[in-house]
Amino acid sequence: MDEKGDNGEVQHLLRWRPTGAAGAWLSRVDVTAGAGHTEVDVDETLRAGFDSAPPDVTRGSPDVTHTNIYLYSNVGLPLDLTLTLGVSGDFYDQDDGLGKENQANPKAGLTWNPSFSPGTTVRAAAFRVLKRTLLNQQTLEPTQVAGFNQFYDDLAASDVWRYGAAVDQKFNDAVFAGVELSKRDLEVPQFFLTGSGSLEESTADWEEYLARTYVFFTPHEWVSARVEYEFEKMKRDPDSFYAFDRVKTHRVPFGVNLFHPTGVSLSLGATYLYQDGKFLRDEDFTYESGDRDFWILDTAVRYRLPKRYGFVSFGVNNLLDEDSTYQATDPLNPALRPGRLIFGSVTLALP
Repeated sequence: MDEKGDNGEVQHLLRWRPTGAAGAWLSRVDVTAGAGHTEVDVDETLRAGFDSAPPDVTRGSPDVTHTNIYLYSNVGLPLDLTLTLGVSGDFYDQDDGLGKENQANPKAGLTWNPSFSPGTTVRAAAFRVLKRTLLNQQTLEPTQVAGFNQFYDDLAASDVWRYGAAVDQKFNDAVFAGVELSKRDLEVPQFFLTGSGSLEESTADWEEYLARTYVFFTPHEWVSARVEYEFEKMKRDPDSFYAFDRVKTHRVPFGVNLFHPTGVSLSLGATYLYQDGKFLRDEDFTYESGDRDFWILDTAVRYRLPKRYGFVSFGVNNLLDEDSTYQATDPLNPALRPGRLIFGSVTLALP
């Protein structure tokens, strides 16, 4: 598939600090409004057929037009509360008659920073999103609501609801911790090429659950460390023949970073992963239960050039060359890759 297109956006920011009677109830009102328009030319080739016969080939160019508008407001309320309210509208259309969506997306979030515990942040959110095309994923529109990401690498035109709650705690200048829970409900467009060469559209229901907790600490000005635990549970519609029907992933990454005044720094990290689920077999397109667990070790060294002119880095990911089978739940951005990877980089910041 080849995509080419044009994208334009405009945004307006309003900041109001109420005084008088309004100031007794509202500490601030911040409004972000904007609009964007994208036109994408698509060239693609779709194939259908079996090994015993030449495949049918359909060539097409389902050009995409996408217009979006949005309005977000952050309102400071009494009791140290910040209320986020907003709405966006997406108008998505393919000229082949498939994948047309006109959708309103409400946004709501609440953040609490209690004055009696200045290091505590409690947040919750619920919002709806229509997945953009690849071309206009970079956007001026706010990408978070109360600290929860809105946009993921889902299939284009996916209708997504996300619900989440979290608590973040700063115990002192050296220790930070938190916990986050969220769920995403997705309606994903599915396109099937029939034996006659025509496209048919359907919708698949997907579910994703995420739980995460973390502790970051700096026991010394030369040392920082982290320990995390992540749990993912994902369900897919088995009729969509995705890479898995269901999968549960437990991931425990932790690491240590050492910084020396000479400009040399060293990072050491390890990740334990356990995964089980029902995975699609390429041989007969059936699902088979399985599980696996393994460790991944990473290390890197970096040198800061004098006068902050940049960095020179060298490192090894998957130091032990672990090649266990792992089902990436985000294929476009896998958290772990099989096989050892050696890398180096030079970053310059010229005055």
